Amino acid sequence: MTNTTPGRPPLAHSTGLQPRVLYFAVFIFFSLSGGRFTATFLEHELNFSQNWMISTAMAVQILASSSCSSWLGGLADSLEERGSSNGRLQIMALGLLLSTVATLLHMLGRLWMQPSSLETDDAYFIEDDMQNQQYVPMPLFAYHLFLRALFAIGTTACSPVLDGLTLARLEDDARDSAEYGKERLYGAVSWGIANVFFGPAIDKWGFGIIYITTTCSFILCIITFYVYAKSNQMLYASIDEVDLEHIPDAQSFLHTRANEHKTATSSTFDDEGRQQQQMQSKLEVWGSLTKKNGLLNLSYVFAMFALYVGMSVVENLIFLYFEMLGGSYSMCGLTVAVTVMFEFPLFHYAPEVLRRLKSPVWMLQAACVAYVIRVLVYSLIPQDHPYWTLVVEPLHGVTIGFALTASVAFAAEWVPKGYEASGQGFLSMVRGLGQFIGLCIGGFLEGRILYRVLAVIVSVGSIMLAVGNHVTTNDSMLYRRGRK
Repeated sequence: MTNTTPGRPPLAHSTGLQPRVLYFAVFIFFSLSGGRFTATFLEHELNFSQNWMISTAMAVQILASSSCSSWLGGLADSLEERGSSNGRLQIMALGLLLSTVATLLHMLGRLWMQPSSLETDDAYFIEDDMQNQQYVPMPLFAYHLFLRALFAIGTTACSPVLDGLTLARLEDDARDSAEYGKERLYGAVSWGIANVFFGPAIDKWGFGIIYITTTCSFILCIITFYVYAKSNQMLYASIDEVDLEHIPDAQSFLHTRANEHKTATSSTFDDEGRQQQQMQSKLEVWGSLTKKNGLLNLSYVFAMFALYVGMSVVENLIFLYFEMLGGSYSMCGLTVAVTVMFEFPLFHYAPEVLRRLKSPVWMLQAACVAYVIRVLVYSLIPQDHPYWTLVVEPLHGVTIGFALTASVAFAAEWVPKGYEASGQGFLSMVRGLGQFIGLCIGGFLEGRILYRVLAVIVSVGSIMLAVGNHVTTNDSMLYRRGRK
């Protein structure tokens, strides 16, 4: 496939697949490899029944993800910059392969499990579903944690890279970056569809079904990546293949291409020089946060961090809470479907909402308010009435839809051209750190009090963002008045 590079004119646009097909396939994998059922998978399949054990495993995933997200995004950008065909798709495929292998290796750990009625100093005893006493030896516990870290690294190689690929494609097609939500919508569709069937499948066959669904969804993703690459093979043509007589403003195009690739064509960098250049570019990306509207940008990042502290528990541990309320896995899958039903219009109309609000700041504020209301209602639902959760599930669609669209729009304002995946990787790192802290809190608190504490944390982040926005707006108004 000819590489899609900046400045290259779009050709045969109607014949090329859009990134939405990638989102559809990738989110099927995210769902069927565990997804929202990961905590219950750890509890029942790997026998992590202690709350701190589950939280530790999930926190390890988040820590591994946040540590690698920016680097993997930069690596994908670098492959594209160097002219590697489908560099971003290659990183995504390798990442999903790593996640699939890590999931399947959990089966080896199951072979180590032995029934026991004795306690030892290096084991944690739990009750399985058949009330037989079993233990999780420390080496086995560490083994499973290592596999969860590998799984997280693999999925991290996919998420921010796919966002960066989408932003680059929107720019190449001369489309507004706010239309990211319309592409991401298809990921929500497949996420909801997969969970509707996944919950009942777990009720019927148990959590061992995850090994099969993970493998099948990985194969589906690889096929989708291949079809996407082939279908877009002629979408853009290299300068040697372009018939300039059929390109409007051909001379302007040549001039633009020459300017954008002047550095790349004038010299060849050795590996050490290239690495230094990449590191400098990353520092410039991160440093650009404070170059203009620094207080607002930093308060925005803090508010997003606080929101993901709260969202981490809902995304990773909420099914444990639903179990406590008496819910089945089919009901858990239904909650996801209800959420997705409301994500459809939110993602579709997100660009219009963003234009009306005129700032990603207000969009993130709406996401925070929706989250606070939702978790406070969770904490008030009585025992044995789990279906009451369906009343507030639509608010999760508001939170996730507005938060993701706002973060993409926010990054598009300060990330330099050509480093879209690096910018998304940076925000993914911030989100990951927030999720890590949230899961640590979830390891010490549980039940209703946990969700009330998270509501307070997200509220603090929202207030900080409001203050930053107010101060920046006033300073801007005073500056304009001073110039007059």
